[in-house]
Amino acid sequence: MVRFRVLACDFDGTIATEGVVAPATLAALERVRRSGRRLLLVTGRTAAQLETVFGRWDVFDRLVLENGALLVDPSAGTEWLLCAPVSSRLKPELRRRGVEPLAVGRAVYAASVRHLEVIRETIRDLGLSLDLVVNRDGVVILPRGVSKLSGVAAALFDIGETAAACVAVGDAENDLPMLAFAGCGVAVANGLDEVKAVADLVTRRPAGEGVAELVNGLLADDLAAELAIAGGMGAALH
Repeated sequence: MVRFRVLACDFDGTIATEGVVAPATLAALERVRRSGRRLLLVTGRTAAQLETVFGRWDVFDRLVLENGALLVDPSAGTEWLLCAPVSSRLKPELRRRGVEPLAVGRAVYAASVRHLEVIRETIRDLGLSLDLVVNRDGVVILPRGVSKLSGVAAALFDIGETAAACVAVGDAENDLPMLAFAGCGVAVANGLDEVKAVADLVTRRPAGEGVAELVNGLLADDLAAELAIAGGMGAALH
């Protein structure tokens, strides 16, 4: 019986390097689908941001966009907003204070982390209740309680699967809740130290190569050998 029936992948720094998904990585993901397992793409990017660099949405059963705020079914062409949008009062005030570029999604805003303190001050001055999630050099402004964990939970419910059946792989701060929620959390070799510290497994190779490495173990024996070696302590994949 297959233990892990779902693979949830972060985009930037995980399956993609500088926005590019290598053919070998894409081929590995397609192998996962052919095995009968389900695939989730989980990213802080908005739909518009993702479309500019990656068009193979059809490889995935569901997309979790905007750091958990938007769920997309690529095959049906449908989407569900999983929360109320960030207050429209915030956008003009951020731009007035020089927060540019400012990416505007269906429910969230995103900007460079260099604007973090200005964003915090603006939110405080407007009296808004929002979360800020740092993702390497970017920051996402979210409604309270929205995260990759909440987005993956909604996606799993939608496809009739459980957290225990899910392997989640990522590289940065905003992936931490998702990795902790999944039945097996995996950090790619280029991931931040804090991500590797909490992961059940760490790949030997970085980014897309590491994901392909993970896929090999997943399809070979449902990660049984890797988890036995790791003993839950974040050992490297073999």
